[in-house]
Amino acid sequence: MIKKTTIIRLLFLVCVVASVKAQQLPLSTNYILNNYSYNPAVAGYKPFAVASVSYRNQWTGFNDAPKTYLISLHSAVGKEKKVGVGALINSDNTGLLGKTSGQLTFAYHVKLNKKYKLGFGVSAGMVQYRIKLYDAKIADAGDELLTGNLLSNNVFDSNAGLYLYSDDLFFGISAYQYLGNKITWKDSKSNLSQHYYSTIGYSIHVSKKLVIQPSALLKFNSPTPLQPEFSVRGIYKNLFWIGGSYRLNDAASGLLGVIIKDKFTVAYSYDYSVSKLRTYNSGTHEISLTYNFIKKKKKLDSDEEELNDIDNSIKSKLKKQNEESTK
Repeated sequence: MIKKTTIIRLLFLVCVVASVKAQQLPLSTNYILNNYSYNPAVAGYKPFAVASVSYRNQWTGFNDAPKTYLISLHSAVGKEKKVGVGALINSDNTGLLGKTSGQLTFAYHVKLNKKYKLGFGVSAGMVQYRIKLYDAKIADAGDELLTGNLLSNNVFDSNAGLYLYSDDLFFGISAYQYLGNKITWKDSKSNLSQHYYSTIGYSIHVSKKLVIQPSALLKFNSPTPLQPEFSVRGIYKNLFWIGGSYRLNDAASGLLGVIIKDKFTVAYSYDYSVSKLRTYNSGTHEISLTYNFIKKKKKLDSDEEELNDIDNSIKSKLKKQNEESTK
């Protein structure tokens, strides 16, 4: 007859292995505000530093539901702004299980033409998995596996991606945990499963005041099915936006955001579950803060830019007049 402590031990190991092998990396409904969290090639795509902080409280009302914290900073460096560097820390906690990852990023950006640029990026760091034994109800305190207050393990991780972008369009593909490194517990071994992401978005300038921005995020890690997510935002005068999102077989979301002086962004999203889990939770809340470290232009630089704009405008008018006169 199998002892109760043996059953608990087996269930415990199954949960640990399943969490490492099959679970998706943390989700983010506000992914469009921090593409860097899904693609290291995004680091440095702006000529200024970008800092982001987010908190996600998933499946409110569901005991031991996931809670995710993320903080990141990335920036272009050098005179030509071709090199990007960044750092990201992510903490994901679900019941007794906790995961914290930290990574450093290097990216390089190439100008393809007057409109488009292409970024290449890699990141490397460590991932720590933790099981909080001090919160576990253990039937047999003498079990070797379940001794101590905390069971933890660390593993090296690396990610890579490509990012094509312009002022209005972005498209990225990335691979996370692509090395598939082993994580070993006392009686069990597993591998970090590869995760693949693709993002795309485009800004449609309806008028001087209104921009419509559709976007999509595609996620895949075997054996989990391919999961697409579609979003759309209506941005008014670059001051605030309202929108919606749908994650296939998971959730429908509402999006709200405010932009302060082109630098500081506050965003909120609410996910309503459309899966069978909807009867066990009251939705998911996510808050994101983003700050752009935009430097004030010097007066000489501002005047020079204004003169260039006037010069370009005159050249455009003259070109148009010449084309009309040759017809």
